Amino acid sequence: MFKWKKAAATLLAAAVTGSFVACGESTANAMTIDGIQIKAGMYIYYSYNAYLQLTQDLKAQNSELDVTDNKVVKEQKMDGVSAETWIQNKALEYCKQYAAVEKKADELGIELKSDDKNDINDKVETFWDNSGEIYEKNGISKESVKAILENTYLTDEVFMHYYEVDGEEGVTEDGLKEFYEENNARVQYIQFDLKDGKGDDLDDAGKADMKKMVEDYLGEVQALKGDEDAMEDKMDDIQSEYNAYVTSISEEAAAETATSATDADGNEIAATTTEAAETTAAAETTTTAAAEDSAAETTTAGEESAETTAAEESSSDETTTTTGNDTAETTAEAETTESGATTTTTAPYANEKIIAKVTTDSDTKEEDVTYTPSKKAYDFIFNDAELGVPAMVEDDNAYYIILRRDIKERMTDDDLWTEDNMNSVIYTEYQKDFEDMRDKWCDDLNVEKNDRAIKRYDAFKIDMNSSSASN
Repeated sequence: MFKWKKAAATLLAAAVTGSFVACGESTANAMTIDGIQIKAGMYIYYSYNAYLQLTQDLKAQNSELDVTDNKVVKEQKMDGVSAETWIQNKALEYCKQYAAVEKKADELGIELKSDDKNDINDKVETFWDNSGEIYEKNGISKESVKAILENTYLTDEVFMHYYEVDGEEGVTEDGLKEFYEENNARVQYIQFDLKDGKGDDLDDAGKADMKKMVEDYLGEVQALKGDEDAMEDKMDDIQSEYNAYVTSISEEAAAETATSATDADGNEIAATTTEAAETTAAAETTTTAAAEDSAAETTTAGEESAETTAAEESSSDETTTTTGNDTAETTAEAETTESGATTTTTAPYANEKIIAKVTTDSDTKEEDVTYTPSKKAYDFIFNDAELGVPAMVEDDNAYYIILRRDIKERMTDDDLWTEDNMNSVIYTEYQKDFEDMRDKWCDDLNVEKNDRAIKRYDAFKIDMNSSSASN
């Protein structure tokens, strides 16, 4: 599922409430773009999305700004224009993108598949049962919501026409594989936190002891150099040993602070050790989890396009993450034989991770970027790590044993190179190219605005307080 269809999946979650009355005949359409009518309800929805985008951009610039206050937001400027003008310009941009995709799909003879149509109908009906009254109070009809959903699905189809393998832009599977292999690292690592059983930072002596322990573990892995599978097995064993160590020091620390009590008859009640569970849980978050692929889920700071919905917009636009989907369905799967015996099969590569290169835009702040597992370890993985050679990385808060392996060994259609993953790579590599192409289509469109409707459906007149829906 691509960006635009994902947007459609969450579009309906952004319910708004307000007091727009039914559209009058003279304001039923907000504009006409090359013969395509943009209904008032569609314009209201796009205006609302533009308002949300503005509040997020303002918050990114000034974290102290109260963007929940309409009056405060309205007083701001963005890109040298007033908040009101910025919202109108952004809503117009969304409307033009809608029209551009509709025209291009018609030109190419692209229509929605029956499964997509059914999916859209189901989403609209489900949403309308739950929140239709709220949207109608804002002048957004079921037909407008359906039209926007259809357009997001259609955007996927137009995108794939150009950028699918052997599509119009000449994309090849070999080229996609090369892109994936260059921008992702196959890694197994163990993170040794520099914390004591209470979760406090280790002192210098504690750090020295931890370093000695990690160096000893590294020596055990290095002794198996040349047999990467054996090295991974050894790292699995070390991970288990380290987890047990974390549990033990947490329990010891909790026992030291445990309190005892007596019941009404003076009998001693067992000491409580709630802190042990909390400390252990926190410390064990370093355990490397099931294998992951990254292309589908790699988030690029600033990559959100104009179709981004309100629900998506609420997540941090500026944070870049480098984690992905689980490639192994389960770490361990129990199977029952004909004789009734139960055997457990461990998924291959269960403790490996696929870490994606971080990509950002010019507006991204370094402090807003999240590196896996840390900036120093990430830099080592992509700049210094040798394939098949385990190494230790010392960071301020943890020590790491890192083993990078050849990702090409896992590029099969039953592992990393599934159809879904390949499609996600297409999106990752070509989304910006497609958006630039669409912008050119937009430049050629003729827009006839209904100024009366645009003035009437001011985003600042929308009441975002959901409680008012029941009033």
